Amino acid sequence: MSEVIQRAIAKRDKDLRPNVEANDGGLIQCSTDGKYFFFMHEDNELDMHKIIFSSYMEQIVKAVLGDTAYYTHSEIVVKRGEGDKDMSGRTAFAWHQDSGYVPYEHTPYLSCWCALTEMTTNNGTISVLPIERNPSEDENHKINWCAKPRPSAVTEFPCYQHRNDDNSPDLIGYFGSDPGIEVLCPVGSIVVFSSLTLHCSSANHSKALRSAYNVQYAPVPLMSEDSQSFRHKADPFIVESKIAHEVEKWQQ
Repeated sequence: MSEVIQRAIAKRDKDLRPNVEANDGGLIQCSTDGKYFFFMHEDNELDMHKIIFSSYMEQIVKAVLGDTAYYTHSEIVVKRGEGDKDMSGRTAFAWHQDSGYVPYEHTPYLSCWCALTEMTTNNGTISVLPIERNPSEDENHKINWCAKPRPSAVTEFPCYQHRNDDNSPDLIGYFGSDPGIEVLCPVGSIVVFSSLTLHCSSANHSKALRSAYNVQYAPVPLMSEDSQSFRHKADPFIVESKIAHEVEKWQQ
């Protein structure tokens, strides 16, 4: 994965001047100088399917989503090592729910956030807010809709209205003081959470890249708002508790 990231960043640095937002057919995007997003990069690096449809992802997804699951989206997220220069926190991510970036009601999906580097306080790891500590609805936390975070869940939880961040392209969905739980973990760890889980990350104050690979799965295809097309992808992964025939080759 480190070679994949280095190739992707080299291409981005060649194609972009700093602080320029760009779109390469939806595959590779950069939001601000210092933060890089490589969306669905398996279309460029086919071997990444071996991670998306791996046996360990199968076990995780089946345990959370049940008998049916689709691969829907992935992104490599890289923060450049800014050292002490990143005083404004430009490589940080504001508190948000992944569902907050989908501007209409939908079935919540699952994020498998894979640490490609060691995650520390200094290099900008994520913090998650346990769902039972979600804020009550108030003037800062308006609820758009509620749903079960996974098919087997009993309780529904809210998806909050998100606001634009004045200092970045990020959306913000939480304005409280709870710091959440900081995730400190070694490389290779996988953090699993619902698209309704509030989470954020701090700035990378180290001098090295901080990289994560977020792979997302859904119990039903995530559709466009008019239900006429898929929002991203809808590749069958688990069908009737078994791995889909189309992706068996990636586990061989």
